[in-house]
Amino acid sequence: MPSRRDALGLCGGALLGLTGCVGPEDGRTGTVATDDGTDGSGGSDGDPGTADRDTDSPEPRTGIDVDGGSLAWERSLGDDLVSEPAFVDGTVAVAVGTDVVGLDAATGETAWTFETAVSLDGEYRYGRPTADLRVHDGTLYALVGISVGTGAHDHVLHALTADGDERWRFGTGVAGFHSLLGFGDGAVVVGTNDDAISDEPDHAVFAIETGDGSSRWTAESGDAMGGTVADGVALVEADTAVDCFDLETGERRFRSEAPNDARVTATAAGDGRAVLVFDRYDPEPDQPTTAAVSTADGSAEWDLAGEVVTSVRYLDDCYVGGERVARLGPDGAERWSYDGGGLIHDVPFDADGLYTNPDSRVVSLDRDSGTERWTAEATDLAIPLARAGDAVVSSDGDARTVFAHATDDGTELWRATLPGGYPPDPAAGPDGAYVATTEGGVGRIGF
Repeated sequence: MPSRRDALGLCGGALLGLTGCVGPEDGRTGTVATDDGTDGSGGSDGDPGTADRDTDSPEPRTGIDVDGGSLAWERSLGDDLVSEPAFVDGTVAVAVGTDVVGLDAATGETAWTFETAVSLDGEYRYGRPTADLRVHDGTLYALVGISVGTGAHDHVLHALTADGDERWRFGTGVAGFHSLLGFGDGAVVVGTNDDAISDEPDHAVFAIETGDGSSRWTAESGDAMGGTVADGVALVEADTAVDCFDLETGERRFRSEAPNDARVTATAAGDGRAVLVFDRYDPEPDQPTTAAVSTADGSAEWDLAGEVVTSVRYLDDCYVGGERVARLGPDGAERWSYDGGGLIHDVPFDADGLYTNPDSRVVSLDRDSGTERWTAEATDLAIPLARAGDAVVSSDGDARTVFAHATDDGTELWRATLPGGYPPDPAAGPDGAYVATTEGGVGRIGF
């Protein structure tokens, strides 16, 4: 899936000349699907926006099997689903080929289809579409491109309303795999990378205005394998280094290098500091696995050594996961620590409660004390991913299983098994979770 893609980027000699914002009037726009599969232009007044919506009944047999619950609806969209599902204002969006399809969250019926500016014509006809869908402040962002094995081309970022109307588009104009690194201070940051993973600063990083799609700045970093946008900075995880850019100006504040023989695998930022995680899985007692540095100049503030750390999140304090979950104060001092008896593969999350995954369980922790609020049996890699209403949704991609647990006591509400390969991550809305399969099935399971 696109969130696990490799990447190819160009060196930045001509980046500024190739970037730009193209308004909807210069290209394709969203269309509302109709019964006959047309673009909606056959409506009584010729206005696509007033055409009848798709009234086809939901198609069965997606292969999604639910224990303890039932599918409210299911659709089979074909085997070219290329994104995770995303929920925005009563619509579930997925990328199908080079199109983005919006499904009515209540019924599963097609609400609209948006034809992106990307196509498989010409030299890219043997490629495969890739897409990354994200929702921020009620806007759906669709980053779509074409993968050709070890490289990628033609990436365009579209900003869409929940009704499938295009607000703006931005074509990067550079080759390479692209990824959305995050949102902050009125900008969305896009990184690029290629097949030869390196920290050499010859790959483009773009900051794009969320208001109108214009370029805020373009900079260069190494292969962007991840990143964080928060606290007035953009952190780009470039293999063995992290570049910190001022989010307003694009100025590189500093580059922080990982220790010898280590890579940077996670970052977080808050309260004027950046926290970097290094991939050491059998560290010596004096080998650092996490470091906090000032976002002003990269100067060292504190570090953790001798323990495995896999993930980090900055809420009001710094939370790390790995051999344990720990809440750390501004100076790195431990406020509390929780050992669940197994390696924690992802970080606790949520403003109201912490949910994590030690030892084949999903666990809820009290944020003030770190004590268990509840624990529920799951699978080895059942990672909490989303909270909606009174449920927390977890997914184990290896086991192709999705779980929903009640947030108050951990009661398992349902579990779903999915066919095919490693499935897309689920999305959650107020009334249920939306799951998809690599074989093109999409369904809603109610809470």
